[in-house]
Amino acid sequence: MDKVNLDELLNYKEEYSKFVQKPEYKKERMTSLCPFHDDRKPSFSVDLKTGKFVCFACGKAGNYVSFRAELDGCSNADAYKRILRERGVDEAKKEPARPQDYTVDDYAKEKNLPADWLRMVCSLESAKEKDGTPYVKIPYFGEDGKPKVTRKRMGPHKFKWGFGSAGNMLPYGLWRKEGLEIAGSCILVEGESDAQTLWFLGYPALGIPGASTFKPEWAESLKGIETLYIHKEPDQGGQTFLGKVAHALKDAGFEGEVETFSCADGGAKDPSALYLDLGKEAAQDKLEELLAAAQPLDLEHLDDALPVAIEGAPKNLRQPPGWLYSDHGISRIDEKTEQPVCICRTPIILTKRLKKTDTGEEKIEVAWKRDGKWHDAIFPRSMIFQSRSITVLADKGCTVTSENAKQVVRFLGALEQENIDALGLQESTSTFGWQSNHRFLPGHAPDMVLDIEPSMTRWATAYCKNGTLEAWVASMAPHRSRPRFRFILAASFAAPLLAIIKQRIFFVYNWGGSRGGKTAALKAALSAWGDPERLMANFNATQVALERMAGFYCDLPLGIDERQLAGNKQEGLEKIVYMLANGTGRSRGSKDGGLQELRTWRSVILATGEEPIGKANSQTGVSTRVLEVVGAPFEDEASASDMHQQAALNCGWAGPAFIQYILDMGDAAIIDEYAEVLERIRALMGTRNGSHTAAVATVTLADQMLSRCIFGENAETAQMEAQHMANCITAGIQEQEQPDVNEQAAQYISDWISANANSFTDTNAIGQRYGSIENGTAFILPTILREALEKGGFSYRKTMNWLAENEIIQIDPHGKYQIQKKFGGRNCRMVAIDTEALQNPPDPAGFREITDKDDLPF
Repeated sequence: MDKVNLDELLNYKEEYSKFVQKPEYKKERMTSLCPFHDDRKPSFSVDLKTGKFVCFACGKAGNYVSFRAELDGCSNADAYKRILRERGVDEAKKEPARPQDYTVDDYAKEKNLPADWLRMVCSLESAKEKDGTPYVKIPYFGEDGKPKVTRKRMGPHKFKWGFGSAGNMLPYGLWRKEGLEIAGSCILVEGESDAQTLWFLGYPALGIPGASTFKPEWAESLKGIETLYIHKEPDQGGQTFLGKVAHALKDAGFEGEVETFSCADGGAKDPSALYLDLGKEAAQDKLEELLAAAQPLDLEHLDDALPVAIEGAPKNLRQPPGWLYSDHGISRIDEKTEQPVCICRTPIILTKRLKKTDTGEEKIEVAWKRDGKWHDAIFPRSMIFQSRSITVLADKGCTVTSENAKQVVRFLGALEQENIDALGLQESTSTFGWQSNHRFLPGHAPDMVLDIEPSMTRWATAYCKNGTLEAWVASMAPHRSRPRFRFILAASFAAPLLAIIKQRIFFVYNWGGSRGGKTAALKAALSAWGDPERLMANFNATQVALERMAGFYCDLPLGIDERQLAGNKQEGLEKIVYMLANGTGRSRGSKDGGLQELRTWRSVILATGEEPIGKANSQTGVSTRVLEVVGAPFEDEASASDMHQQAALNCGWAGPAFIQYILDMGDAAIIDEYAEVLERIRALMGTRNGSHTAAVATVTLADQMLSRCIFGENAETAQMEAQHMANCITAGIQEQEQPDVNEQAAQYISDWISANANSFTDTNAIGQRYGSIENGTAFILPTILREALEKGGFSYRKTMNWLAENEIIQIDPHGKYQIQKKFGGRNCRMVAIDTEALQNPPDPAGFREITDKDDLPF
């Protein structure tokens, strides 16, 4: 047989109208919104004679077969077979099946119900389509007894709705509501035939046209009924039906009793099948038995037992109206045929709604099943609920394309709307450390979700546990007798204390010769929180990478190994020190024209190297931010080697336990203890750098607390040993801190003048002259002095400003740092430096002690 002529078989107007929105007809042409992309104005056009279509926006074009193939996500051949089956065409013969008679009498035999009773009580009629296809007309009457919609039964399991039915559905049997109220009870079932069977058996019932079509407003029609029985068919649709009806009743404030039962307990799918199997009297007896055993349904606790749509799914959700999801993917329920139409082969669901605590931004967690396993990821809502961007799921393995993206977005929107209560709202954060309401990540914020970029997963998973806390304590305890090791270990626990005692960020930098165990000590310190190998960075990282790490490890220690990897780039190294110690990342613009989220952190940075971080010409801020621990943390190389292994074998226990101790102790007690420790350290360090005093006090406080909560020492012993550690560490700090960078610049200029004396005094010298020295004043050409200072690594402007403030250089009447001076036979601008004052700059503090005997100028 030749292929079927679809132009003769199909009414293209009716066929296309099922699948498009806002159709408009003009002669033999139809226009509508395109179903294949996010169309806002009609760009989809169909020739209703030939069935050919074209979208002038997205460029899709073809015939009705290719249209259905694109829409259903299948091949043209499968779409062609599906079309033939829908029209009753014998696929083997490829010819239309002849319309056979199907009347009320045929339907009566099928359901074993009296034909006259169906005509009289249910108003069923035999009818025919314009093409001669017979059907049984099943009218739906409203409470006022007037017909509202019509359903056409073309044969067993074959239906379609009459014209104008879309959007006007209602329960079947509402015109019998008065009888329901008199009876005081009602059975809700799926479909007309079950309702008709129950009426024939003497039970009040209403039929709902489809498992997922129950609307909340329909629950209003059930008020006044004392007991409502919901029949649940033994399939996924039955579970959907039960969930839809139950939640609608709850939302409508239904006050009667609600119970559920299933004919599956009597060996049948539904009341109609039960009646066909048992006959009238036996079916009535079995129904009485099933209703007596019906289970009460608590409408107030429906979410305690959400339906299981897919076994093993991370979240059980109610099916949204007009949609189904299962192991087979996502399907749309066709309103006319009530048959599911697959739109996506991958099951995709929503599992969590997330709201960031700091920005208020909402995201959504999506889960999908691929290759038999469930996967999940967090996305911005703007990405998941837009057809243009949801195709990002294709990269994750989901069968989402530009063709079905719009349908998938509609499904997810309906799924969220239907399950907004079940999804709830969880707080999320993109950083570790202290969170709102005194919670801490990792380990002490079980109700929060860590929302991070995939690239940061490695860092997040580094906070893990291995071995035992007891084994960790046993491996660390012997080495705490070494002050350097003890100080580095305690500094790791000082990081979460900074936010409580309002202390600034500082570096603990351990440097010295190789093979002293510096890296092993750093691993030991980081092992308190997780896997030290993965937690540790090095100085070969970029500034941006370290900024991202610090922002992510907020309130936790940041370990950076091997200062020598930074090479000779001293300026870049000092920038890293300033950036990390400042606690704030760099402001950057975003693609939308605004600013990216600014990263901030509070941390103790633990670093190692074989040489100091700062140099003679380093800015003073470097030395004040870096507390140097000079020397080997271990007694011998063998101990350090053992620690490399032990740190990874037992890790991730002590840090979370320390956080619990902080929470139990309370902020006020910690602040009071810190104040007491700070007074002791101030008395110990005397005139030393104040920032170092605070840093030593913070680490000493951490050591005292660590000794008590992890190593089991009493308070007196913990304080005594912590003080001994502080004494040893401060002994290595110079009595006076290194000179201020400006004082170093002054000394550099003095040495430079001395080293180049001939260029100032010998007028017969061969080569460049830098200036002259007259009566203790050095007159230097500004460009020469600038070049010398910058070569030495000093800031010319900063140095000149300091020299002027301390009256070491002369200033002209206009406030400039150069004066007019005759040099080389012509007038030049030169820097005039008092060489004696240059060698003996004033006290940088600029203060002296004032007694009661001094005369005050005010």
